[in-house]
Amino acid sequence: MFRWRWMLSTSMLIFWVLVLSGCRSDPSPPSRNLFYEVKTLSPASTADNPLPATVSGDDFAVEIVNRDLIPSDFQAMWDIDWQCNSDNCRAKTCEGTAKAYVRDVVDERWLEIDRRITWAGDCGERTTWLSQIDKYTGQERYPSATDTLFEFWAGAHPGAPNDQIQLANGKTVSVWCTGPRQAEMPEEDGWTTLYDGEICYDTRTGMLVFMNYIKRWVFTGSYNGQEYTRAYFGDSETYEQRLTSSNAQLNYVE
Repeated sequence: MFRWRWMLSTSMLIFWVLVLSGCRSDPSPPSRNLFYEVKTLSPASTADNPLPATVSGDDFAVEIVNRDLIPSDFQAMWDIDWQCNSDNCRAKTCEGTAKAYVRDVVDERWLEIDRRITWAGDCGERTTWLSQIDKYTGQERYPSATDTLFEFWAGAHPGAPNDQIQLANGKTVSVWCTGPRQAEMPEEDGWTTLYDGEICYDTRTGMLVFMNYIKRWVFTGSYNGQEYTRAYFGDSETYEQRLTSSNAQLNYVE
C-alpha cells in the first residue's frame, strides 16, 4: 500500500511539473536578439573647478575628428545559432543571419542603420530594427528605454582588449569581453526569465562582435494547492551571435 501511494504521489508531481511547464507559450527564436543587462547609475562626484592653464597643442592626445569611425557605406553580417531544450519547442534548432547597413545619411554626423534578422526555413520570424549611429563616436542616438538588454553599439574604445576572436574570413579582431553577466526579467503568471551570458565588442569601433546567453524560466506561485518558489522545470534556450564580416575598420590583430 505504501509503495502504491508513493508511486501515485510521484506520478502526480511529474504531471504538475509538465502542466506548469506548458503554461508558457511555446519557445521559438526570440523576436529580438537582446540580452538583459542590469545597469547601476550614480551621480558623478563633485570636485573643485580646475584653474585654467595654458598648454601646447602638442600636449593634447586627440584623434582627428573627421576620420569616420563608422563609414557612410557601413555594412556588417553576423551568424546566429539558436537552440531550445524543452518538450514545448516549436523547433529544436534554428539558424539565422543578421545584417546591418546604412539606410540613410541623416546629416554629416548621424547614420541611420537598418538591422534585420532572417531565419532559415520557417523556424523564426523576420525582424527589423532602425537606429541612428554617430559615425564619429559609434554611439547610438536613441537607445531603447524598454529593451535595454544589451548595447549593440557600445561606442568607441569600450574597454581594454582582453580577448581575440577570429572571423570567418580568417581575420582576427581584438575585443573587450564583458565577462559573465546575469539578469532576470519578470514575466506574467508567476514566471521569471533568467539570463546568463557574455558580450564581446571590437575595441576600436565598439561594435558587437560576439554574444551568447542561456535563458531559463522559473516559477513562483501557487498551482492547484502546491506552492512553488523559483521552481525550475528544465526548459532553456541558448542564443549565439558571431560577426562574420564588416567593412568597418575594426581593430584587427596583425
